[in-house]
Amino acid sequence: MTRLPFRTAALATVGGVGNAAVVLALYARAEYPTLESTVGLAAPVFAVGLVAVLVSASTRLVAPTVGFLAALIGTTYVELTSPMPECGELRGYVVVDGPTYVADYANAWYVWLSLALVAGLLEFAIRRGYGIADGRLRNLPAFPLSRTAIAGTVAGFAGFVGIATALLVLRAGIRPPLAALVVFAAAAAVTAVPLRALLARGLLSPVLLFAVVVPYFLIVEVFVATDSPVHLVLFGSYAVVLSLVGALEAAFRSRIRGWSGGRFVGERPR
Repeated sequence: MTRLPFRTAALATVGGVGNAAVVLALYARAEYPTLESTVGLAAPVFAVGLVAVLVSASTRLVAPTVGFLAALIGTTYVELTSPMPECGELRGYVVVDGPTYVADYANAWYVWLSLALVAGLLEFAIRRGYGIADGRLRNLPAFPLSRTAIAGTVAGFAGFVGIATALLVLRAGIRPPLAALVVFAAAAAVTAVPLRALLARGLLSPVLLFAVVVPYFLIVEVFVATDSPVHLVLFGSYAVVLSLVGALEAAFRSRIRGWSGGRFVGERPR
């Protein structure tokens, strides 16, 4: 078993501790009431920072850490620049009046982790497949990936995003619970389509359209929870759009540019 280098472990620990420290400090600043213990609050956000930085330090991919820091810094900014909420009790229940951005960030830790890992996978595929400073990468497989590896990778990452999205629906208390299953399927599909298009053929347009739309709607759901998951269910329709766009890109690049997959399918550079 390979031991984790001290520098990698130290950086990952700093990422986890830093994320948890910022969240706890913002909680204390606004005097948020916590329904969980301090450990129960800090542990998940610690894990997000730890895993994101660990992946970057181990592989030299920058996207996981950049994505995690973007979520943390953005949350910190809006929390510090927004009016502090007023907390009280009503009939034994805790009532919070006003925005609670840091609480939303902490409770949706699984969303940030899933997006950070998907960003890392996309960076890996683009850099390795198109030869963009891929010599600097380490502890990552060479291309082409086998069909089994592609299928397993796509299923795992798409499933993670699907679960994270379904948990948002359940957290919002949307009924019936069947809605969460529909949202899971839609979110998994809209993630699987661009991942497979990139890993199997090197197609970029589905990835670009995914990156522009899907994280935005997940962020909206985290910080502006709605009474209906309809906009998340529409991920299923968007998956169809991404499939069509990918097919058009494949046809265009094949007929006009002579592209048939390059490194993604094991072709040697000309």
